[in-house]
Amino acid sequence: MSEYPDKRYLELAEKWLLGTISPAEMAEYARWYNEIDPGAVLEVPAQSATDADAYRLKLLGKINEKRRSGRAHRIGRWDWAAVAAAVLLMAGMGIYLIRRPSAGPPRYAAIPHSQHDIPAGGNKAVLTLAGGKRVLLDSAANGTLAQQGSSQVRKLTNGHLSYLTNREETGASPSFNTLATPRGGQYSLTLPDGTHIWLNAASSITYPTAFTGKDRKVILTGEAYFEVAGDKERPFRVFIGSPTGLEVGVLGTHFNINAYADEGTIKTTLLEGSVRVSKGDHSGSTLLLPGQQAQASPGGSLRVSTDVNTEEVMAWKNGLFQFDNADIQTVMRQLARWYDVDVSYEGHITEDRFAGKLPRDASAAETLHILEKNQVHFRIEEKKIIVLP
Repeated sequence: MSEYPDKRYLELAEKWLLGTISPAEMAEYARWYNEIDPGAVLEVPAQSATDADAYRLKLLGKINEKRRSGRAHRIGRWDWAAVAAAVLLMAGMGIYLIRRPSAGPPRYAAIPHSQHDIPAGGNKAVLTLAGGKRVLLDSAANGTLAQQGSSQVRKLTNGHLSYLTNREETGASPSFNTLATPRGGQYSLTLPDGTHIWLNAASSITYPTAFTGKDRKVILTGEAYFEVAGDKERPFRVFIGSPTGLEVGVLGTHFNINAYADEGTIKTTLLEGSVRVSKGDHSGSTLLLPGQQAQASPGGSLRVSTDVNTEEVMAWKNGLFQFDNADIQTVMRQLARWYDVDVSYEGHITEDRFAGKLPRDASAAETLHILEKNQVHFRIEEKKIIVLP
């Protein structure tokens, strides 16, 4: 058990409880926990789930009491479990493990300090205009970028692209634009009809610069969240990959589609309104209600899940990683897309399951420090993360 200055750990504990802790301080606090109590299994006390505010004040009072009395230069097992419970319940910025039994003694190792720490992703995207011209949005100046038919294409602040249409186009075939994010990028978009779209990393959406005809069609790869503008006369349709793939049809609603090729299953999660999900080969169709998720795998039929953690689904849009009983491969796929890294595994791959939340604005090393627990360690080499036993 390592020594730790009394004032420092109390300061970090208080910041964590108050939700003011920085990513670097959070990583320091997690590393300290790994050192002092490697065998702890964290549980949230049942009473805290029904009286969160009172429980938080109780914990904060206990920390202040220790500061005044000068007792104990480190937090013991019970104190850490209580603080961690508050973190998971209130601040929501922690990761804990759901551990499987281990045949051998636990092993621990800190992530080696590396000058090649990888920063978090950010607002990065490439806009491909009709005719093939490409605009790198993260370096383009704010303001009008192009005129596409009847739509004025504008780059706004905070990573947002907007199409402003002054008149309805008729007759001529619409031209198409594509917004694509790289690994380590995200971007948001307002279509000519007022629909808002948020693109996650390594994703793209192709759409007309003006909606004509009887419906509104877009093509998606990767992941996106939609807030569709209502229009009873023109349904909004999202095609996954191509017009012959999965189709999501709506009038006006909020939903998320995760269609990454390496995830194996296309997931459509409804937050508000209703959507109809159909397979292009006409092998299945289902109508979703809020809180439900349609899952489609290649060659398989559609299935609907009613036990969906919508907060976990929407975490990426809200600036978080969130895991609920996720294996290490699932965790690392998300990290690979956001930090623009390759991932490899050496030796035994842990069977631990992960649950909790982490901020997406932390660097790769900070995130890995928090993830690093029993039987899983990491090494960063240039643009690669190696998962170690």
